[in-house]
Amino acid sequence: MMKRLMILCLFSICAQRPVRAGDNALSEAESREGYRLLFDGTLGSFRSNWVDYAKGDSAHTGLDTAWTADSLEPLGVCIRLRSGVAPDIRSVRKYKDFELRFKFRINGNQGVFYRATLHYDHIGSSGVEYSINEVSSLTQDLSGAAYNLYGIHDISNYRTSGTGLWNEGRIIVKEDSVEHWLNGSKVVGYRYHSPDFWSNYNAYGTWKTDKTLTNAIAGREDVGTGYITEGYLGLQGDHGGKWLIKDLKVTETPCFGPIKEDGSVCPVSTGARGIRAEKGTLAYTVVRQGSAAVALDFDIQTVLGATLLGLDGKVLSRASLFEGGRKAVFTARLRTGLYILKLDLASGTVTRKTNLL
Repeated sequence: MMKRLMILCLFSICAQRPVRAGDNALSEAESREGYRLLFDGTLGSFRSNWVDYAKGDSAHTGLDTAWTADSLEPLGVCIRLRSGVAPDIRSVRKYKDFELRFKFRINGNQGVFYRATLHYDHIGSSGVEYSINEVSSLTQDLSGAAYNLYGIHDISNYRTSGTGLWNEGRIIVKEDSVEHWLNGSKVVGYRYHSPDFWSNYNAYGTWKTDKTLTNAIAGREDVGTGYITEGYLGLQGDHGGKWLIKDLKVTETPCFGPIKEDGSVCPVSTGARGIRAEKGTLAYTVVRQGSAAVALDFDIQTVLGATLLGLDGKVLSRASLFEGGRKAVFTARLRTGLYILKLDLASGTVTRKTNLL
């Protein structure tokens, strides 16, 4: 008993040590982009942001003791899933559009969930899962995959730090568009409610039995009104294997793209006619012309060709060029949202994310 008390006292003393700069803290750029911490290095902050997932109970406030702060971890204070098997937990509040950043270590199979409801016994029955898995070689199970929906899109460039080492995860969700990033590389991109989304959904039996990714109609959980547009974040605890997580931070004003050296992402400013994007001498404004056409007006440089692709890399439309390459018009019916724009210039090819208003 005395030995146990000594261990508890040691844990309490260590928990008071200041967190190193950069650990569970926001950079200046992250603060500007509206991030807030979901764990600041103290167990109290974690308990104020995460609770046990309980079916149908949005007021639940308990957190299983298996989820605990670990101040003895040599690489900084983190949250440790102590037993390897524990209840799933969820964020206290719901999120619609967001970017979630986190670092993790794992020696088993767990996951991070998003846009989940409280209709089921487990959070993974309604939320899409950012897979965290070091015990599988299947592309749809690997860390960073959208479990049982989208595997790693380019396995040749896939890199993970592996068992026992820290990895950096990012989930970006804006309207119907989603990206998963792992260690600085985009590994998954998809669009809710797209044909391939529902094709993949129907291809795996787990989504057709005890799970759903659709909004449930009151009293009819088997009937949906479309994809879930707002829901809880979640951390899985019931699949075995110890894992650690830290640097949990979220913003509700997300931008797609790689993180720059200063920690920022959002490079786009709004203008009177639409959205203006710049990079070097290339600048353009997106103008929607009714429901069946979108034009890009180039302010400085002319283009030789313009192609719009989905976030999965599939070609959706090629533009007709006007005014000597100063205007590109896409006449395919394109919904509002994010796309990949590929521009052929005299100096080479440029690709970037573009928001079609």
